[in-house]
Amino acid sequence: MRAGFRLTGGHVLAALLGFFTLILAANASFLYFAVKSYPGENEKKSYRQGLHYNDALEARTEQDALGWSAAIESIGRDGAAVTIVVAFAGRNGAPLGGLELAGALERPASDEGAQEIAFAPDGAGLYTAVVSAGPGAWDLRVTASSSGNERFQFANRVILP
Repeated sequence: MRAGFRLTGGHVLAALLGFFTLILAANASFLYFAVKSYPGENEKKSYRQGLHYNDALEARTEQDALGWSAAIESIGRDGAAVTIVVAFAGRNGAPLGGLELAGALERPASDEGAQEIAFAPDGAGLYTAVVSAGPGAWDLRVTASSSGNERFQFANRVILP
């Protein structure tokens, strides 16, 4: 100890108050940044979706009974435009034409840049969409409908160049 220095109750109180003030400031900053960076729910109305989970299972069973399959055929970039080609096939592997496709492209972690996609038939079960999207991870969701009210949904995580 230094000569002439005497630790008093005031020193101890000041040290404790300083320490806990520092801890509270750190916790407050963590809380602020956590709340500021969290965008909210991942799924809208998740409670209601849970109530209708059996409906989703039934729709999945109906979709499996169709025997259709879908795959991303190719993804290419030309400047800012990204071309996505999706292929649909029937139970026997034959290309499925005459479908109406609706799609969405969304970021996995936020709503930033989310957009609806319009697909155009490109022959032999191929459907093409051109979108303007930045590079990185995206979730592609596509719903195909036939004239006979048959619906097929598929989702895939894609990495755009």
